[in-house]
Amino acid sequence: MRRRALLLAFGFAVILSGSLLYLSFVPSSSCGKMLGQAKISKFDLQNEYFDGVTKFRLPGDKFPNGITALSDGSVWFGELNVPGIAHLYSNGTMLEYAWPFTYSPSTTSIWGVVQWNGRIWASDALGSQIVGLDPFSGAVYAIRLSEWAAFPYTITLGPDGALWFTELFASKIGRLDAQCKLEEFALPQNFGGTPTQVGFENDTSGYYLDGGNVSSGLGTLLSFNPKHFSPQTIDGAFNLRAPSSLMVGSDGIWVAQHASSAVAFYSFRADDWVFYPTSPISYEDTTLPYFVATNGSQVWFNEHYANHMAVIDTKHSLLTEYSLSNPPASKIMGIDNALTFSLGGGKAWFTELTANYVGYVDASYIPSYTISQASSSNIKLKPGGNVNLTFTVSGESRSPIMILFADTENVTGRPQRILMTANVTEIQSLNGRETVLVNVTADRSLQIGDYTLLVTLTDGLINQGAYLKLHVVSQA
Repeated sequence: MRRRALLLAFGFAVILSGSLLYLSFVPSSSCGKMLGQAKISKFDLQNEYFDGVTKFRLPGDKFPNGITALSDGSVWFGELNVPGIAHLYSNGTMLEYAWPFTYSPSTTSIWGVVQWNGRIWASDALGSQIVGLDPFSGAVYAIRLSEWAAFPYTITLGPDGALWFTELFASKIGRLDAQCKLEEFALPQNFGGTPTQVGFENDTSGYYLDGGNVSSGLGTLLSFNPKHFSPQTIDGAFNLRAPSSLMVGSDGIWVAQHASSAVAFYSFRADDWVFYPTSPISYEDTTLPYFVATNGSQVWFNEHYANHMAVIDTKHSLLTEYSLSNPPASKIMGIDNALTFSLGGGKAWFTELTANYVGYVDASYIPSYTISQASSSNIKLKPGGNVNLTFTVSGESRSPIMILFADTENVTGRPQRILMTANVTEIQSLNGRETVLVNVTADRSLQIGDYTLLVTLTDGLINQGAYLKLHVVSQA
């Protein structure tokens, strides 16, 4: 996959051209060159709510993207079409800070936004720079990168107190230390040289994703020592499907695969990978997980094509997916392009690029119905074998509840050689408890190995799914 095609697959990008506005960078003790004062505007936004989701519609066409949640419950996010950044409070008050420069065309690309060193910093792809705003004075600063087409992408706060970021087209990872000294590390090209995100286990163990090489489009997870940058592959040259985001946890690394319908987990203890499928959608083959973040046992991620925010409860192996529109999207042109999100204050905040919303899913929201784990969530079959499983559905729903299936046979998540059938195709209405029986049959041609299965209930706005493990062996 060529780099430009890869970026387009990731969602929204501005093609860099000769119309770039060049902004010179002169190092200074103020951490970047001061460009001027931001133009500040205030708005009071109205919100809409449905099934755990609250959304604020932005005035005009702002193209929101790149977001970070703060401890006070507010969020900062990029506005590509201003260009600039905005500060949104949960009561709907928004302060917009337009940067003191423009482009022709006006739209830049902002994917990373963080609070660091007393400022709010954002990646400005069209200017090939990292832009910082002093929210108290309104002063705007910029740190130019070494290549005009570097395309600064995601930004990560490192355990060393430095600001780390990826340069998507320059094949580099950048680092700004506390004194604002810029270092740029060249990446090995044999994996593609397309860094999508950086993460850290501690101050000596860092990781980054390479989005893919030119010929195959398959990506790789690599490790490095932040003090002595020399990347090494994880688990050999394991290939991931356009990996776009990672989050390092205490027991492993979660990876969003943007050219698939599954998120991946690399276990430090087992030195192995497990894949978790998403619920299928009717209008596209893949759901395209984009970014991933964790807060303890909950793993959050967004599904670009499915128009979902999703969370995996790793303790109970359950999945909840929230539709980001009401009614739910029914075709690709109906999605909101929710590309980035951030966790904070018990909320999963997200930006919707083309729908022009910023919103959140309330993590404390309890859906009106649930699905239990299977009667046996760890099953073993030989090719040609089958097993019957029992699920309990509890709660209330006036809307019909459909039953969907997914697995990890292929990148689409759609079952082919693992046949799953239920004793009912849908539950017409729910008031209390019902039992659903599911038969799982392994086709005789199914390869030996481990698979993750997903049984999902959906009323359209909320998906509730249960994961189970299938071990296909030569002898059951």
